[in-house]
Amino acid sequence: MPAPPVSFFVSRFPNPSETFIQAQAEGLLARGFAVEIVALAKGDEATLNGILARWPDALQVRFVPIPKTFGARLAVLPGVLGAAKARAALDVARFGEEAASLRLPLAAARWPKGQPMRRVWLAHYGRWGAFACRLRELGLIVGPIATVFHGKDMSAYLDRRPNAYAHLLRHGDLHLPISDVWREKLLGLGAPVERILVHRMGVDVSRFVEAPRTLAAGEPVRFIGVGRMVEKKGFDDAIAAFAAFRAEPGAPSATLTLIGDGALRTSLEAQSRGLGLGDAVRFAGLLPHAKVAEELARAHVFALSSRTARSGDMEGIPVALMEAMAQGMPALATRHSGTPELVEHDVSGLLCAEGDRAGLAANMGAMARAPERWPAMGAAGAAKVRAEFDLNAWNDKLAERLSTLYGKS
Repeated sequence: MPAPPVSFFVSRFPNPSETFIQAQAEGLLARGFAVEIVALAKGDEATLNGILARWPDALQVRFVPIPKTFGARLAVLPGVLGAAKARAALDVARFGEEAASLRLPLAAARWPKGQPMRRVWLAHYGRWGAFACRLRELGLIVGPIATVFHGKDMSAYLDRRPNAYAHLLRHGDLHLPISDVWREKLLGLGAPVERILVHRMGVDVSRFVEAPRTLAAGEPVRFIGVGRMVEKKGFDDAIAAFAAFRAEPGAPSATLTLIGDGALRTSLEAQSRGLGLGDAVRFAGLLPHAKVAEELARAHVFALSSRTARSGDMEGIPVALMEAMAQGMPALATRHSGTPELVEHDVSGLLCAEGDRAGLAANMGAMARAPERWPAMGAAGAAKVRAEFDLNAWNDKLAERLSTLYGKS
């Protein structure tokens, strides 16, 4: 079956926190697909230019700019109402929040003119899948729509708007949750089972060298965590658990390195100082991917203490965890969202309940006191990533799934 034309529909491109979108697009390009990316905002220009330079003939990127705030959208609305489809898109009774927010009228006014070409549309995040369905109703796009559901869109966003996906689940052509947890939630929301396929966000396992973790005599146990310093990552739980573990009588010498940045970094640093952790906790900041790989290569145990934020925001299955496990690192994690689908308790790591600082401290101690278990745990984790989270295998599946969808509709 010839490769169909594919359009990604996303909020911003390229986005440093959404590298999986670029990885999917380049995966399809490498498989002979003509790919278009349509975004509502432009991301990093240097990254964008690099991607376009690699795929000068097969990749197109275009932007339909929508102001971020409602006030800014309202200010420019009068200037676009000359377009008939923009006026039609103001029908709140028909288009709901997409119309009320003024995003849909502005998108309709700024959408490229002319007869749209039939393509497969791949939207990332539920809200943009819903938006794409409305664009199709207006005749601005033509072709089947597949939607990838990740984390926040299946948690905090739905908590605020329980019916946000009702139209999408009826009219979207394929639903691609990244975990079994989200598959079950989509079923509970009424999505037809025959239109749901779990689709993992994987990692390129060929980029990682598996190395057994061992502890030399006199060497401290090096724990490491990587991620944005936001509430759902639970870095405060990791710091508190690390302090409790170190306070245990006879606790092995250990350090904790935290890589990343975000709104909570200042408070996390203050928490560490208040607990008297000194140099035992190191905040490495935001590092280039190559530097993160170097830090992971030196560490012994990956610590991921994700929890549900007060806003309801949840993880999907963090890519940083996959990358650490692909290198043969045992993991400490929580039973949060899809994480237990990757980390098997007492096989590739140790799990505790989310927010359970005492349980995490106990698991840190158990891991630190049993370095002889690290190689087997690391090997089990690396095998799991290779078998079930290999980006290349998932890009093969994506190519097949989108081609089948295009052929059926």
